[in-house]
This record gives sequence, structure tokens and C-alpha cells, in this order.
Amino acid sequence: MINIATVRDIAKLANVSASTVSRVLNLDQTINVSIDTRKRIFEAAEQLSYQKPERDTSSLTQYALIHWYDEVDELNDPFFLSIRLGIERECNLNNISLEKYFNSGCGHIYDIHTKYQGIIVLGKFSHEYINYFEEHTKNLILVHDFSKDFKFESVIVNFEELTKDVLDTMIKCGHEKIGFIGGREKVIGSTKTLIDERETAFIDYMTKKGFFHERYIKIGNFNYSDGYTMMKSLIDDLKGDLPTSIFIASDSLAIGAMRALKDCNINVPDTVSIIACNDIPAAKYTTPSLSTVRISTDFMGMLSAQLLINQNQRKEKLRYIIPHEIILRDTFKKRTEDLHAR
Repeated sequence: MINIATVRDIAKLANVSASTVSRVLNLDQTINVSIDTRKRIFEAAEQLSYQKPERDTSSLTQYALIHWYDEVDELNDPFFLSIRLGIERECNLNNISLEKYFNSGCGHIYDIHTKYQGIIVLGKFSHEYINYFEEHTKNLILVHDFSKDFKFESVIVNFEELTKDVLDTMIKCGHEKIGFIGGREKVIGSTKTLIDERETAFIDYMTKKGFFHERYIKIGNFNYSDGYTMMKSLIDDLKGDLPTSIFIASDSLAIGAMRALKDCNINVPDTVSIIACNDIPAAKYTTPSLSTVRISTDFMGMLSAQLLINQNQRKEKLRYIIPHEIILRDTFKKRTEDLHAR
């Protein structure tokens, strides 16, 4: 059974005040705390939500984790922090030494000096970088990306299916004016920017339903500040003609968007309902609490480590799709008047 962590529990583990925990988890940009403190709080929140106890082990095998984020970016999008911690826990439980490479953001980003028995690649990288990583191991696992030819094993989320499930939920609850706030990702080692699956799935689904309106869409980067800016832009552009419900592609974006709605005195969920994506620890502590799609990120990390550990025991290359679950909290409500009119 999973223990639901409280703010006080997190504060005790991170050795900070409960008010500091609350403000950090809500991505309050005005709080003056160090990156190390923010990291301790997010990691404590993840640790208290995890089912398996950690235990000290001696290192027998050496693997590497290559992360496409730097440590600040990871805190701004805790989806990847949770995956990383899942990888670390599973390696710890299996006597594996894990060396971590974060994105340095300059020059030759990843300077690898040794060979590894296995490498987990977290994020999206160019073919040149993947080839570079292959020079340092025979075993490579991709997380949040995959190779179309099944050259590498991978662990991914089906964001297209996830988006359709969210939109189905909204429409069944009486919403037809539905907006979308999303982001796009950049491939490391390339100038290429990827259009997110949630964005393309939203446009395709809403077009087929006859509900698509381009003016209800805003696209930026996956962080709190862009969430605030895009929602503020949506409010200014639509002049009171806001969608009744908005799917927001990440919790960090959603928390920023909710701040913009609050600053403009727009009620959530009475005027605008919100469903976000990822279910980061902050989601249950927002006011109102954030409806979101739970992705088993800790399991995602654990599974990628298990795949790497057992890769030499099979010939076939596997691709795992991680399940998701819609968690409805206080930011979403039915449009009962619309349902009664049908």
C-alpha cells in the first residue's frame, strides 16, 4: 500500500519548514531557496510516495545514466526527476553502481571516458549522440524515446492514447469548448524541434469531433513560466470567450497557468476546468488540487533498469509502453447544464 506523503512528512525528511515545502512544490518563483534545497524537497516527495524501501548495497556492476536535462531543468519538470530516481533505486537494490551524466549545456555536452556494462539514455538525442554512446557500451536502453527499427530497447509513454482518453473524459462531462496548452522538445545534438504527440493528437481528435478551434491552442516550452505566459496570452486574446476546459500537457505548465487564471480572477473549475499530465508531487498540493494524468514514472525508471540488467538474457528487443490513469481532483468539474440540454 502506498503511503500518501504530507507536507510535514516531506519537510521533516528534507529538513526544511512545511511552508517552504508547500511553496517549492507549487513552483513558487518568488521563494529564495537554493537549487540544493529544491532538489531535496522534490526527492523527499518522491521518496515518500515510493513503495519499496531503499537499502544500502555494495557496488558490483557499473552502469551509466545519460540525462538530457541539467539539474535545474529537471527541477522545473519533475517528470524526469521521478524517472531518474526510479532508475537509481532499482540499481541500488541490484548492487549496481550508477554514474550520472547531466547536460552541461556547452561544448561537447557528454564527455565519457570509460566503457560501461550498460547505459540508460533518458530523453531525446540525435543519431550522432546515440552512436557516441554506443562506443561506450554494448547495452543501451532508451527512455522517453525509441528506435523505429527496434535496434534498442525502450520505455515510453503513449501520449497519443493518453490525450484521447483525456478528451473523451472532458467531452463525456459536457465540455465541447476545449483548449490546449503544450510544449515542444528539442533533440539534443540537433537543431530539430519535435512537435509533441499530445499536440498532434489534440488537433486530430478535436478536428474529427468538429470541436477544433485554433484560437484555443498555445504552444511554448515545458516550464512554469511559459505556462503562466501562455494562459495569460489566451485570456488576453479571447476576451472572455475562454474554453470551458483546457488540457495542459504537463503539471508544471498547469501550475503556471493556474497562477495566471488566479491573477485574472478567473475561477477554476467553475469558469475553466483543467486536466494536466504527469501527476508530479506538487499536483495534490496546489489550490485547488490539480486534476492530472498519472504516469507511473518511478516504475518507468525501475523497468528501464531491469531491462538493462537482463538484456543479455534475450535476443529480442523489447519496447514497453507505460500505463496511465486520469486522476480527477478539484480543478475539473462536469458541465451539468450542457449535459441537461442534450
